[in-house]
Amino acid sequence: MKYIVPKNDLADLKAKLQSWMTTIYHEKYYHKVKKWVSKYLNLCTNLYMNNTDNISVNKLIKKYFRGSKMTFYIWAKKIINGYYQDNFYELQFKSTTPKNIKYQFSLETRKQICDYYFDYKFVGAGGVLSLYHNIHQKNVHDIDTNNVPKSINTFYRWIKQDKRYGEIKTQMKKAKRHFKRYEVSDIGLLQMDAKVFTDKNFPIAKHRLYVYDFIDEITRIAFGYVYDSLGTNNAINAMQRAMKDFGELGT
Repeated sequence: MKYIVPKNDLADLKAKLQSWMTTIYHEKYYHKVKKWVSKYLNLCTNLYMNNTDNISVNKLIKKYFRGSKMTFYIWAKKIINGYYQDNFYELQFKSTTPKNIKYQFSLETRKQICDYYFDYKFVGAGGVLSLYHNIHQKNVHDIDTNNVPKSINTFYRWIKQDKRYGEIKTQMKKAKRHFKRYEVSDIGLLQMDAKVFTDKNFPIAKHRLYVYDFIDEITRIAFGYVYDSLGTNNAINAMQRAMKDFGELGT
């Protein structure tokens, strides 16, 4: 196997790795490198020296690399290439610090976006997604698209961290406490929804199950009907069954 060092070279590989590891002892990534190098060497040693039960390489990968073959292949390739090239520089962890700072935005840009959003929302023009697309489609002439983030997640983060967003949320919570969620006067107004249950979250079934559920807005009585698929016929059938069941309850 090309990812396993030959048995005759194993002792030499260990010696060279040990010598190289002493040179990076004070590096911050030393313990991470040592962890994966040790796992690889233990795997090879177990395969050649202590493998009295003829354990396969796949089982050893499962034991030392938690079954992740990709992780094993990555580190094995680095170690073997470093051994034959007599240079283990590939084992060093590279810095993840961003080298490009063009995506750093000023506080003025951030405030301009937030101000525009709350004005935009006040007149009912739309929400964050609408404003995001309008800016990038250059429909908003007051904002330069070169100075705004390309990620909509950044838009959301800026707006949620603005104190005005918190004030709006507080007002919404007060309104919800004051008004009842359901204000219908007559019993019989139903809400209908369709849900799917996969074999992972519903292990009893061997395939997907679909549920049409109905709930009365006042009594909160609910019925659900299970089908093998979604479709017009099943939706009509579920509605007929719901009307019959709720009718028997007098709702």
